[in-house]
Amino acid sequence: MIELRPLPPMDAIRAFEARKPDLVGTFSYLDMWREEHATSFTVAKSAGFDILKDISDGFERALKEGRTPRDFARDLRPLLQAKGWWGKKLLEDPQTGDLVAAQLGSDRRLQTIFDANMRTSYAAGHWAGFEQNKRGRPFLRYVALLDDRTRPAHRARHNLVLSVDHPYWDEWAPPCGWNCRCTIQSLSQRDVDQLQAEGEDLRFEAPEDTFRNFLNRRTGEITRVPDGIDPGWAYNPGRAAYEARINQSLAEKIADAPLIFITAAVDERLSSVAFERFLRNPKGSMPVMAIPEAISEALGRDVRVALLSSEIMQKQARRYPELTPADYRAIPSIGGEPTLVFQDKERTFVSTKLADGRWRYIALKLTATGKTAYLTSFRFAREENIVRLLERGDVKLLLDRRE
Repeated sequence: MIELRPLPPMDAIRAFEARKPDLVGTFSYLDMWREEHATSFTVAKSAGFDILKDISDGFERALKEGRTPRDFARDLRPLLQAKGWWGKKLLEDPQTGDLVAAQLGSDRRLQTIFDANMRTSYAAGHWAGFEQNKRGRPFLRYVALLDDRTRPAHRARHNLVLSVDHPYWDEWAPPCGWNCRCTIQSLSQRDVDQLQAEGEDLRFEAPEDTFRNFLNRRTGEITRVPDGIDPGWAYNPGRAAYEARINQSLAEKIADAPLIFITAAVDERLSSVAFERFLRNPKGSMPVMAIPEAISEALGRDVRVALLSSEIMQKQARRYPELTPADYRAIPSIGGEPTLVFQDKERTFVSTKLADGRWRYIALKLTATGKTAYLTSFRFAREENIVRLLERGDVKLLLDRRE
């Protein structure tokens, strides 16, 4: 019988440490949604009480020392009580101004916080291993604890085996709800054969999901949630945290690499499924354009790569929803064959004229080090838009390849 091997705690610890710097006080758990929880640490009703760091530090200590949920709650209780974050109180909802009866700290709530963050941290640590080892262990097996507490939908997915990159894991990746005890196990082909030889009823086709509508009362957004998954949990917490760390790590290290490596790294990221997920749910920063020597020389700076941050990508999605993944994947061509490069006081514009008469352009802002630039805008423009930009008094033309 194949045994589930325990995850080295350091993988889960590293996953949590990547989330810890981003502490976000919220009023409702609906204020942060799905993938946001994978890269940030929050506790609902924590805003204004100065307790978020206390809970985060307490959880990190419990994770590193292997402490129980009961230990976690017992250690934090006196501190939270001293700060007034305990029991039920009337609080003003900052969104509506209404007074709401709210449950603050309690032993039960602290144990729920512990459980959700522990399982999310371990899921992120597990997923790092899945990605690193998927060549030799290309399959994932959904494993449910089969007792009287198991949700019927989770029991129905026990022994489901799919490839690591299968889109089914976009939503059905444990934990799939509050207090979900399911997990995922990576398998080699030999493991699959051994499990079948031992009589395990493995299934290799994802069951067809049914859905229900869920109204987020805080945002008014209606989402389709698979039956069997709690609202807000229909995402892959492990992969979301893993990809955010990979994006940010690559963005931080790539600037010192040779241009040929930067170009290859950008091409790999833009062609990946991870880039499409970044466009839908941006986390971290994504390298989107290697900056050729012609542009860096025109700028008089050793700038080598343009990065697209999650904040700018969110603004892009709101301002220019018509832009497609194919449009974003074409960003490197702007730098590769620029028609114009010009600057105003703070921004650098790189633009390419297309055969249909339109212009594709990006605006960049250089960092203090000068080796990287952040993309601040990407869009299509008409000829008159470009002319209007060039006519501004503070514009400096750096490169002009117009005929």
